[in-house]
Amino acid sequence: MKKLLAILLVGVMALSIVACGGGASDNTGTGEGKRNGGILDGKTVGFSQTDSKSSWRTTETDSIKEAVEAAGGKFVVKDAQGDIATQAADISDLVASGVDYLVVAPLEDNGLQDVLKEAMEAEISVILVDRAINGEAGEHYTTAIASDFVWEGEQCAAALNEVLPDGGNVVIINGGNASSTSTDRQKGFVEGLNDNFKIIAEQDGKWLMDEAQDVMANIIQANNGGKDIDAVFAVTDDMIQGAKNAIEAAGLVPGEDILTMGIDGTKAALEDVEAGKQLASCTCTPYFGPIVVETITKLINGEEVETAIVNPDTLYTKENVDVSVGF
Repeated sequence: MKKLLAILLVGVMALSIVACGGGASDNTGTGEGKRNGGILDGKTVGFSQTDSKSSWRTTETDSIKEAVEAAGGKFVVKDAQGDIATQAADISDLVASGVDYLVVAPLEDNGLQDVLKEAMEAEISVILVDRAINGEAGEHYTTAIASDFVWEGEQCAAALNEVLPDGGNVVIINGGNASSTSTDRQKGFVEGLNDNFKIIAEQDGKWLMDEAQDVMANIIQANNGGKDIDAVFAVTDDMIQGAKNAIEAAGLVPGEDILTMGIDGTKAALEDVEAGKQLASCTCTPYFGPIVVETITKLINGEEVETAIVNPDTLYTKENVDVSVGF
């Protein structure tokens, strides 16, 4: 019955403010500008990345590197490997090295305020990407390119409401409470569900596919072998892939026995949406390079830059899925 309802789902397409929540394989990397005469000729852009544990993160790093170098700039990246203290130290190192512009993907909402303030006081423009911090524009950062994570969660809830209007039992796999990405996506999803749904389990998958698989396996075991679970929502598509693996290992069929929803728009997720194994995936673009360079260009030219910059996103279901946009 769930499969039939999922097939009948009319895809919802919408635009939103974007950015999300992975990096380069080395702790430190540099890249020289590939052409002379670009807007960033003679300039160095430092990038503090959270980690390199997902294709989303590596794609984000590659996108910024390619755009900076195409504009004639030098690119320096540091990978915090998932540790907030390391990220703070990385940012201090970039500031001390004299980068002209600092791009930061914050690992957590708190823990970077002091070093970001140091950068601003050193007259280094700070551009936050894909995650927010508890801070003030003009004091801790110049501008933030960030998603409406609440909206993303709401879109997944709307898709589930459409196919299961009578509700059911739902599992949530989040990324912990230290990141606005996770908390806001979960908030949007929970508040977007109709009153017929019941959240029967909520666990931290730590942003990782393997962790989410282990978490989901335990939840399935605790809920009648998964027979009491109607749907699972994860705040990233990587984690929903892990949940899918656990569902299949339990002898159940994702998309039929248990509906799944995630966020990011990975190629694997969109392929599963196309195949009917995943109900919906809301995109969250990792391609920040063009907008980062566009923003730096405005700063160089003395143009006004908004303190919050947004990008469009789309909810994909079987009705409108386009696997080619995945990464």
